[in-house]
Amino acid sequence: MVPLDAECPSRDGWDMSDERSRDRIQSIERGVEVLRAFSRRQGALSVAEIAERVDLARPVVRRILLTFAHLGYTEATNGFWSLTPRILELGSGYFATSSLPEISHGYMTEVVERTGETCSIGVLDGMEVIHVARVEDRRPMPDSVRIGNRLPAHATAVGKVLLADLPDAELDHVLAGATLEEHTPQTVVDAAALRNRLEQVRVQGFDISAEELHPGQVAVAVPIRVDGRTVGGLSASSTTVRETEKSLAEVVMPVLRDAAAEIARAYRNANPQLFRAGR
Repeated sequence: MVPLDAECPSRDGWDMSDERSRDRIQSIERGVEVLRAFSRRQGALSVAEIAERVDLARPVVRRILLTFAHLGYTEATNGFWSLTPRILELGSGYFATSSLPEISHGYMTEVVERTGETCSIGVLDGMEVIHVARVEDRRPMPDSVRIGNRLPAHATAVGKVLLADLPDAELDHVLAGATLEEHTPQTVVDAAALRNRLEQVRVQGFDISAEELHPGQVAVAVPIRVDGRTVGGLSASSTTVRETEKSLAEVVMPVLRDAAAEIARAYRNANPQLFRAGR
């Protein structure tokens, strides 16, 4: 699943993994992989570190980095490479005034004010959730998530509401061969148990994750649906010191559900071209 304001290959009748892979440009794919190597918390990496992360030869990585440096997207200092602020222009289109993060910000701020908890929006990418928007409470969260960070879908509340909203055939495809890594003793790592959990999420319309990703952390999430399509998941995260599963379900979740409905209406109004009949 990708946000509807991004291009979605499956809706245009083609799939990046299908037999038309001959239409793909390998050098661009390699370049993107090198850029993604910087997505972790380390700010600067050596050519050797990047080559190991992306499984490419060092000379290839070096040429890619030099090309991005010529374009102004990377720079090297004392043998370590980093991204430049110019890299932000590549994502500026997604964060335009009609994008999901931009539209959601005010509603997320209200969630934080009403609940006192951090609010985030995530979108699904395979078995991972990409966080595209976040409004922090004044109290810092341990292991704070930044915009652009990826988290395992099976171990997060927002990931499970997004997985639960997939059509059965798409869910089967995503889960096929997926590795359900155990992050805490509470993580759902059995495929059958995960499917049962997702069925429960479909029925109740939300999910609560209690210490499934990090000890001491809890979260609740609901889907953001526009005309029956899920464009993202809205979540509130906290700690076991501040919230219980009961308080998340009875107090925080209704606030999230109201905000998700408001976000969906605003997003549809801002992007009518995405929701024309027949699309």
